[in-house]
Amino acid sequence: MDCFRTTLLNKTPQADYESQRHLRWWILIRVILFTLLFALTTFFREQGHPLILPAASVTLLFLLGLYSFSILSVLLLNRRLCSIHQYGAIQLCFDVFFIALLVYATGCSDSDFSALLILPVIAAGLLLSRLGGLFIAAVTTFSYAAILILEQLRWIPVYFSATPYTPPTSFLASSNLFAIYGLLFFLAALLSGQLAGRLRITEKRLAHTAIEFDRLSILYKQIFDDISTGIITTDQYDFITSFNQAAERITGFSRSTALGKPFSQLLPNISLQEEQGRNVCDFQKQHGEAIRIGYSFSFLNMPVQKESEEKQPLRWKVITLQDISQIERMEKQVREAEKMAAIGELSASVAHDFRNPLAAISGSAQILATEKDDLSRLDAGTFKTLIGIILKESGRMAKTITDFLQFARPATIQAEWFDFNRMVDEVLMRRRTATFALMTGTVIKEVDGRLDCWGDRQQIQTVLNQLLDNACQAAGPQQGKVVLAACERVKDNQAEVQIEIRDQGPGIPDEQREKVFIPFFSSRTDGTGLGLAIVQQIIAAHGGRVEIDANAEFACVIRLLLPLPPPTP
Repeated sequence: MDCFRTTLLNKTPQADYESQRHLRWWILIRVILFTLLFALTTFFREQGHPLILPAASVTLLFLLGLYSFSILSVLLLNRRLCSIHQYGAIQLCFDVFFIALLVYATGCSDSDFSALLILPVIAAGLLLSRLGGLFIAAVTTFSYAAILILEQLRWIPVYFSATPYTPPTSFLASSNLFAIYGLLFFLAALLSGQLAGRLRITEKRLAHTAIEFDRLSILYKQIFDDISTGIITTDQYDFITSFNQAAERITGFSRSTALGKPFSQLLPNISLQEEQGRNVCDFQKQHGEAIRIGYSFSFLNMPVQKESEEKQPLRWKVITLQDISQIERMEKQVREAEKMAAIGELSASVAHDFRNPLAAISGSAQILATEKDDLSRLDAGTFKTLIGIILKESGRMAKTITDFLQFARPATIQAEWFDFNRMVDEVLMRRRTATFALMTGTVIKEVDGRLDCWGDRQQIQTVLNQLLDNACQAAGPQQGKVVLAACERVKDNQAEVQIEIRDQGPGIPDEQREKVFIPFFSSRTDGTGLGLAIVQQIIAAHGGRVEIDANAEFACVIRLLLPLPPPTP
């Protein structure tokens, strides 16, 4: 009994509340059940059916006692004189007593109500767990044994003689009946206790899941309301289903105004017909303020009820909004600052590049000015050298200015189809003129006989000139060959022209391959650092890319990949 009491006391307040509620229901069921039983038996007796029942006055007295006890039980239940499970055990013991009294008064072993003894056992297994059910099963078994013993001793009511009562034929028959009912009581206690145990485990897990769900719901709501990004969801019919505080602040619409409205009607500037991704639009808030909104949307995997007329499934959407007006203003300021910094750096680079050529030109001019009265004193070699210095440095200054303008103010792409082979011939022919005599190296052409290229012919020429200048400078006179190769290839279903400038110079170190495209970065003392920057700028404008590579024969390979448009049908 102590172990049973310990088990009963080891309950949570929530379990006590549930047990108290179940006990109230059980008391109500007790009253209804006994009332119906006596009403039905009385009705059948009046119809002439042979039943074993006490006198009507005794039945009425029994019912009054039962009602009084039930009312008193409910009143004492609220007083909490003992633990709720101890109180439940007491109530079920009294139920066993009332049912046993009913069985004794209606025929003992021949009673039609003997099966009712199993009800308190089942109720105990559900309300008091397995141990409580076994306890009530034992009480019920002893009570039924007492009824059978009284019957064997012939201590039975006198009115049995006037009823179709059949006494037991032998003690063995009573023992057999006791064994069957006793086994039935304990089996019911075990099964109901097992069911109640599983039910309690399920309730505990369900309660834990509900708590976690509530916690996650609160966390989700807190994040949804406090996040700085506006979040809007729409159902399959484009009606707004949620609208967080950031969306209210960005759009100027209140949540009560937005919920239930068609998204396209409330926010017509935001188009959700485009592909998923980041988009930007101008937006006028409800109070008239004009802002820039960055938005994106994606589909939610929510169940839908029907498809559109085009047989496309209608889907839920989640839209995210951000006011990017301040960000764009800051980006513009950063770009302006970067532009001014680039202009400053470019000006410093140009000034530095002009200083040396101007010094050389000035020195040569001063010598010529000194001998202007009698130029015959200058030998032809010296005169030619001075004129060559002036021409070379003037060309260098002109190239610096050209690179500066090309990088600072790139021309618009005028794309067309042209014969790449013929253009290469023109570039190489021009390089053989006297102007480029000092920096022209041996260039080997490896171009397909018929190669059509798509792009701006003039700008592609500029790219080839820049790369050939670098390659010839790197190879140096009589130190190696320079190869210009080109062919058409197809990669990932995209046709493109591949152009390679290869040289046998010292190559570009791995740590400098990312830096060579940065404006003003140069490893040569006479370089402007704009050549490869201009190359990358032009190729990127054509939608292509520049790669730097090397192999066993050539220390440096500059590879240009220019995409070709798909053929027209």
